[in-house]
Amino acid sequence: EIRDPKSRRARAVPAEIGRLWTNLLQHGALRLSRAIGFCAIGERERERELAANLATFLGGRGMRVALVEASLRDPMFAKLFGVPAAPGLDALLNGNVGLVSAIRRNVSPGVDLVPGATASEPFWGFTNERFRSLLQELLKDHDLALVTVPVLAQAPEAALVVRALDGVVLATAANRHRADVLRSEEHTSELQSHSDLVCRLLLEK
Repeated sequence: EIRDPKSRRARAVPAEIGRLWTNLLQHGALRLSRAIGFCAIGERERERELAANLATFLGGRGMRVALVEASLRDPMFAKLFGVPAAPGLDALLNGNVGLVSAIRRNVSPGVDLVPGATASEPFWGFTNERFRSLLQELLKDHDLALVTVPVLAQAPEAALVVRALDGVVLATAANRHRADVLRSEEHTSELQSHSDLVCRLLLEK
């Protein structure tokens, strides 16, 4: 995923993951928050990379992690991990398959993946209780469920995804957004109204 291990970006990833996990633990991850979403205000903030990297980081240290791709408008994890995209979360939410068919076991040590697959109208799949029930089922035999949330400014289903989570991580690339945008009522207050835990993480370019 990171082609040049000597690049600034490559050096920044372990520090980001360590800082994030420490922050989450201090705010009750594992104890209070086990279904944690990763979201961004705009595109290309690398929040999905962050979720995948944290999942593999924790899985490599003996935890069982479910990685759930709720970003159905532009899924990427099937290609990233080299597994079939379908059937995935979209088929599960529509009641076409069960969890056994939708999950990809051990895509990385300790990590099971529910890929997104592309949905033509992703909003409607989150309007019932199936997504919340899925997370509850996954947490029966996983320590954490890490969930990619659709882009806040573009996907109306993002709010529905957030409501099913215990907490969220709001990621933004350095210098991409002004502080007043990050503090805007439209986005951060909406997150805080639905989640007990909201962490902000500033990522290096």
